[in-house]
Amino acid sequence: MTSPATPLDLTGPLSGVTAGPYTDAVTGERHVLIQDPGSRVLKDPALLAAARRTLHAAHPRAESTLMRTPPETELPPPWRRHLTYVRCADPAGLPDLTGGPEVTPSSGPEDDALVRAWLSRAFVAAGEDMRRPVSEVVALAEAAALCGLPDRVSLMARRDGRTIGHATLHVDSEDEVTGEPIAELVDILVEGVPDTGFVTSALSRAAVAHAHALGRPLIGSVVHTVGPGRDAGTDAPWRDVTRLLEQGWTVDHEYWWAPAPEGENPGAERP
Repeated sequence: MTSPATPLDLTGPLSGVTAGPYTDAVTGERHVLIQDPGSRVLKDPALLAAARRTLHAAHPRAESTLMRTPPETELPPPWRRHLTYVRCADPAGLPDLTGGPEVTPSSGPEDDALVRAWLSRAFVAAGEDMRRPVSEVVALAEAAALCGLPDRVSLMARRDGRTIGHATLHVDSEDEVTGEPIAELVDILVEGVPDTGFVTSALSRAAVAHAHALGRPLIGSVVHTVGPGRDAGTDAPWRDVTRLLEQGWTVDHEYWWAPAPEGENPGAERP
């Protein structure tokens, strides 16, 4: 996520809202991004609806609203939970793991090629989850750009001489709203082994330890694909979040999605 391109200054009862247009670089979806709705607007459905109408009137090409909220926020339809950001600051609070794979930093062109391919797959999969198809060309270009960043670190999981997964981080990031220095977990993937969950946990712990050694918390995100409710039995991503919370992670913040208000962009409603 990033900050709005040109923040819009709202006045009157909406003066606490920080928002502006934002286009997702991978999916191409055009949002009105509300990075800070302010507690008064967030708690008042009428004010929140007024903020959305005002923002979409100012940015009529936006297809949807994307809004950052603090943990424990619940919103009614048409809002649905879109992204949950979780954090872990200290590996000492995570479960002890024994017999895990060897985890080492990437080294050489072979590792880099694997990471690029895995990241490209992650971008395509994220587009499918969001019902915004991402072409292979775009996915490969984004993966290559990410791998070329100077603060990119990829931790590789290896077993019996074979590379079976990775955790890729931005280690010199900051929270767009608070300015807190963080390390961001961009992607984690394990394949070709029967104990995927165990290896994923080992990679997660290694990523947290790497960030901790730099004096930064590790922040990762989970993409939601269904319903706004945390108790939705079919919400596999929320089960992933619950599993992370049980392992010692905490929710840092979330993003909620809603279509453009009726009459502003009637083609933006998703099935």
